[in-house]
Order: sequence, then C-alpha cells, then structure tokens
Amino acid sequence: MSIRQPPDKTHSALSTASLMCGILFSLARDPVDSRLWQTLQEINTKRGPDSQQTQTIVVSDTTLQFYSTVLHLRGRDNVPQPVCENGNILCWNGEIFDGLQIALEENDTAALMQRLSLADSDEAILNLFSQIEGPFAFVFWQEHAKKVWFGRDCLGRRSLLWHREENSLLISSTAKHDDKVAWEEVPAKGIFCIQLDKKPYLDSEFTVCQNPVRLFPWLQENDDKLGLPLPFPRLNLELPSLSTEALESNDELPVQDARMQEATHAFTGVLDDAVKRRVADIPYLDVVHSRPRVAVLFSGGLDCITLAALAHRHLPLSEPIDLLNVAFENPRAQNAKQQKQETRPVYDTPDRITGRASVAELREIAPERTWHFIEVNVPYTEAMAHREHIIDLMHPLDTVMDLSIAMALWFASRGKGVIDVDGNIESYESHARVLISGLGADEQLGGYSRHREAFRHGGWERLISETQLDVDRISFRNLGRDDRIISDHGKEARFPFLSTAVVNHLCRLPIDLKMDMRYGRGIGEKLLLRHVANSVGLVNACRNWKRAIQFGAKTAKMTGETRAEKGQHKLTK
Repeated sequence: MSIRQPPDKTHSALSTASLMCGILFSLARDPVDSRLWQTLQEINTKRGPDSQQTQTIVVSDTTLQFYSTVLHLRGRDNVPQPVCENGNILCWNGEIFDGLQIALEENDTAALMQRLSLADSDEAILNLFSQIEGPFAFVFWQEHAKKVWFGRDCLGRRSLLWHREENSLLISSTAKHDDKVAWEEVPAKGIFCIQLDKKPYLDSEFTVCQNPVRLFPWLQENDDKLGLPLPFPRLNLELPSLSTEALESNDELPVQDARMQEATHAFTGVLDDAVKRRVADIPYLDVVHSRPRVAVLFSGGLDCITLAALAHRHLPLSEPIDLLNVAFENPRAQNAKQQKQETRPVYDTPDRITGRASVAELREIAPERTWHFIEVNVPYTEAMAHREHIIDLMHPLDTVMDLSIAMALWFASRGKGVIDVDGNIESYESHARVLISGLGADEQLGGYSRHREAFRHGGWERLISETQLDVDRISFRNLGRDDRIISDHGKEARFPFLSTAVVNHLCRLPIDLKMDMRYGRGIGEKLLLRHVANSVGLVNACRNWKRAIQFGAKTAKMTGETRAEKGQHKLTK
C-alpha cells in the first residue's frame, strides 16, 4: 500500500521566511561581567551560526543590551537580528506557522516587527502574540512606551532563561552552570512587561532597578482579566456511557464504528496540516536540491513513524528523509547480557530493533522515497567525554533522568552515524536543520502508564483528570531543555503534536475517541493515533507501544555503580 499524496492547500503563513535564533539580553545599572557576557554570546552563537548582532541603548540610568544569533530555516532571505525599527528592538526566536496574515516570502520577523511598531496599547501587544500559532520566545523593546516585553509561547516550546537580581536582569536562550549565576526557566505562563519609567504597575511580579515587572497571563476562555487567551480549552468532560470492563482485542485494532471513522479522518487532516506547515519552505542545502532538509527523531515507535509517513506527503520525492535512531553502549546492560550468555550486538537496543522494523514498513508503503535510517552508535567513552557539556546545556535542569534523555537527544540530533547502502555500511552525517519530534502525543493521547493506572483506579472520570494534568504540565516540563540540547548543533526541533491547532482539536474530543484503556497495552493507549497510522498503511507500527527514550536507547543507568539511583535524583559531579 502506498501513501497517497493529498491535494494541495493554501495557508496564510505557509511559505514565509522564518528562523531560529539565540537571544541574549541584559538590563542593568552597572556593566554586566564581561566574561559572563562573552560566554553567553559564544553558546548562543551555536544556536544561530548564520548571523550575530548587538544593539545597546541607555534609558536614564539603565543600560539595555540586545544580542541575537540567527539560524535561517525558512524563506529566501536571512534577516539579521536584533531587528530595529523606529527605535523599537526585537529579538525573536520563533516560527509563525499560522495566525497572522503574512505574504508569501515575507520574513515573519520583519512582519511581526511592523505590527509591534504599530501597537499603541498593552492590549494591542497581547492580542498580537495571542494570534501566533507556533513556538516562540522573544524580547521586545517598545520605544514610545519605554517598556521591555518578553516571554514564551503558551506551551513553552522555545527555551528562555533568566537570572534576576535587584539591579539587573539577564535573559538568555541558553546558559551553563555558574555558581555565581542562578539561572531559572522563564515560566511559560504569560508575557512579562517591564515599565522603565518607574510608574507603578498594579500586580507586579517583582522589580528590577526599581522598575516594576508585570505578568500578563495566558487565560482560559471566559476569564475577563487582562492577558492572553489560550488557543485551546480545557478537556472535554463528557463521560462515555461505556463500562470499564477489560475487552479482548487479540492484539488487533478494534473495528471502527462510524463515530471513530469520522474522528480518525478529522484528526488525520489536522495532524497532516501541522506536519505540512513544519516541513514547508525550508531552505535547500545544495544547488541540486538533493540533500535531506528534514530529519525525524526516530525510535521506530508509533508517534515518530506516523509523522514520518505524513512528512513524506509534503516533500519532493527526489529528496531523502533522514531517520535518526540512537543507541548507546551501556556497560551495565552489557554485563547483564554476558551473565545471561546473550550474544546480541552492543547497539541492538530496543529502539534499534524497533527502528529497523519500522523503516522497513516505511519503505514498503513509500518505496519511491529514499529513507536514510541513520544508526547513531555511541560508545561509552564518547558519551562520558561529552557528559559535562550536555549537563551545561540542560542547565538549570539537573536530575539523573534529565541527563539520560538529554544525552540521547544530543547525540541523535548531532546526526553522525552509519547507513546501509545496498548492503554496504557507510559513514553518514545528517545536515538536516529541521528535526521532527513526536513529543506531545503521549500527554494528550494516554501514552503513559499512569493513564492506564488512573483508568484502573477511577474509570473514565479519573482518566480525564489525569490527561488534563498532563496537558497542563506541558508548558513547564522539558521542552526548554530539549530546545537547548538540539539547538547546540544549529538545528531546530519541531513538534506537530504540539501545534496549538492539534492541541485544540484533541482537547475538544471525548476521551473515549482518543484512548480506551479497556483494551490491552499496544491498543488502548493512543487508540486514535493508531487508527490514523493504520489508515496510512502502517499496519504493523500501529500496534507499537510506548518505550521511554532513555530505556529504548539504553542511556539510563549507564555506569552501574549506583544501582539505587532514581531518575528524579539530583546529579552528582
């Protein structure tokens, strides 16, 4: 069965020029430590190797420094940052996939700056940011109002850190551990505003250089406070009139009734559109347009293989797609295999085995596409050689689990490995700057074991509550960390399942259309996505079940000395 190419669609922001960048900003009365500033410039430059610029202004007794680095990812022209217009200054790290009407080939940073320059009130600024569909972090100086605005999108898909003191504020996309600097994630709970004329601001969060800092929060619908309306509602609370008794499936997807068929068709359309927007108009890497521009973080699981199949619909057939599959040499796992007298190769981890089966299925349903299955093999010594650098990148997060996940993402996104070319193993390095990730599917579609436990203990009502908790936690969990890790290679992760259009669609669906824990593992969780996968021909992968990356790639508990060490424990140097 081959994947059908869908009819073309017209999108308001599909072909605009866009980018990823590093943001560095300071507001202080005294000069910022030069060594600290230089270090922050250097690590932000890795995020944006295509251009770097600085702008400095003085307001009364306060100096503001703006530094941006740019990675050009969409459209023809690379627009350096910070962008300046009529005294206004914008550092923008984001993608406008929809929401604002932007002309074909218009640079979205410049278009956003034009709109911000015309905004004449707090409400106008907030309304503008609330319309954007896409990930973002930004710092904006509004000259006429003498205000600094900064923040992240409602799901926290781009990293932004701050270090706050009484007479200074440092903001950076990334940082590294420093005993003298207490970095924290900027909460993705709204847009912050600093009023530099020292006029009192009601409900200020804190002050810097005696200037009040106010938070304009993301708000649920029907909240009449001044803020930004969330682009998705709370979960549908409709309880299905179904029992909670276990059902047999014989490892086969249940037959769809008309209601599920309609839900599958609708969700396929929404998810396909999110993927299309995220792979469109990426600059080519060579003159003949033959090198892959898109890679998929590819464990072989349900989420990533479905996204790979959908991405295939929207890229030229002459262009390969890179599938990044990472595996680690784990001494502890090797010792366990030796004790059991197993002879499986070092890098035949669970994700490697699943990945090989899944790429075979992709090649079967889309034989006209070249699929590069990149085996990223990481020796233990190499993993340890980069350990401290990865710890710096994920800072301020600092748990054992953070490191296990960050290691897998850092080596996978680096893209150095081997591929099989007609039976010959060849070295290969992926230069694709856009990485597609399946993150967000488990939170919304019941992919974690805690969802099944919630259903077991409290039925459909408890399952809805647990899923709502997971959706609520998305904005402050790990997306900032993942952005910092992947961007270290001058690459950008994109998350179709976290398109706000996808989140909005799923929040409105009744719970039993998304998941049905009456069925066993590999069927009941993410049931809706399994039907989508099956509908595009992935008849085997649609039955794959969840495996955390640190276990699938074997980064968990690599040393073996601390058997009692748990994922939530703090790292020890």
